[in-house]
Amino acid sequence: MAKLGEGDARWIVEKREDGTNVNAWHWQEKDCLTWSKRRLGQLFNGAVLVDTPRVSSTGLESLTGEVFLNNRKAKMVASYELKLTVGWTGSTLDGAQASGTIELPYLADENEDEDTEVRVVAPDDSPAGNELKNVLLRQGGREAVRKLVDQFIAELKAGVPAKEKGGATPADGAADASSGGAQAANKTQAAAAKVAAPKAAAAIRGSNQGGKVASSRARLELEKQFYCRPSDLYECFLVEGRVRAFTMSPATVDPRPGGAFTWFGGSVEGTFTELEPPRRILMNWRFSSWGEGVASRVELAMEEPEPGATVLRLTQTEIPEEDRFGNHDVKLQVERGWEEQVFKRIKQVFGFGA
Repeated sequence: MAKLGEGDARWIVEKREDGTNVNAWHWQEKDCLTWSKRRLGQLFNGAVLVDTPRVSSTGLESLTGEVFLNNRKAKMVASYELKLTVGWTGSTLDGAQASGTIELPYLADENEDEDTEVRVVAPDDSPAGNELKNVLLRQGGREAVRKLVDQFIAELKAGVPAKEKGGATPADGAADASSGGAQAANKTQAAAAKVAAPKAAAAIRGSNQGGKVASSRARLELEKQFYCRPSDLYECFLVEGRVRAFTMSPATVDPRPGGAFTWFGGSVEGTFTELEPPRRILMNWRFSSWGEGVASRVELAMEEPEPGATVLRLTQTEIPEEDRFGNHDVKLQVERGWEEQVFKRIKQVFGFGA
């Protein structure tokens, strides 16, 4: 074979910029751990595990291990070995509250035909904690957790992280036979992840200007009473430290019209459109699992019929019929999120409850 730069160029083998992995013939391996953290966080954000007494998950607390999608000859093969912990919270029938964690010490493709081990932990060992722990063990709590995990695995095996923009990146050191253009695109996606909140805000603003909304719109109305002044409740949504306190997770808040916000580590994102302190907040609001550019409209109106008692009225419109993964319980998830992860937590954390 001729050396590079010598002889007939037709016989010279070199890395070409126009090379293409035709029909995914060559082996490709994609690291999906980042996508897995985001997706499991969405699935366990406010999911009801037991109805009576109500026990809900509070989100993903930790995820360690490996998740890969392997592609050869256009066939997707998922491999994973994970350890995850999610939080739970609930109230007994007597009104006592408790919280704890649920641990899945070994979730792997090699034992997917077996029942995944699910451990329920009540760290404070209180009567309420032990009672709700037993509720989770005896009334289908572990089965509800397994069902959510099964949904995650089904999406992984269907190649969702590879189809989702920025959802998976080439594994470190993996052989990648894609073109130089595709490699550049991966670098661009990695850089874009660092500015996710501004891009999300831009997408939402674009949806307003371009008229891109969900194909089917739903409306949600809620009314809650808090024992505080309207200004106290107003600050729960506009002061970043307060948002972090009640969500118990990373959050960003730019408290001005046009300013972006993210809650629950980015699971919720949006922009403020109108602010009338301390009585009214208008915002474009979305779950990150919704289709790109799809946002709902949220109005929070606060009235004080008597000193120290504030009534909050939420009106949310243009809720999509389904998310990007084809799940059709979007409105229910939105309602549960407001009830369990926002209003209830605000009352608990700041003492605004009855």
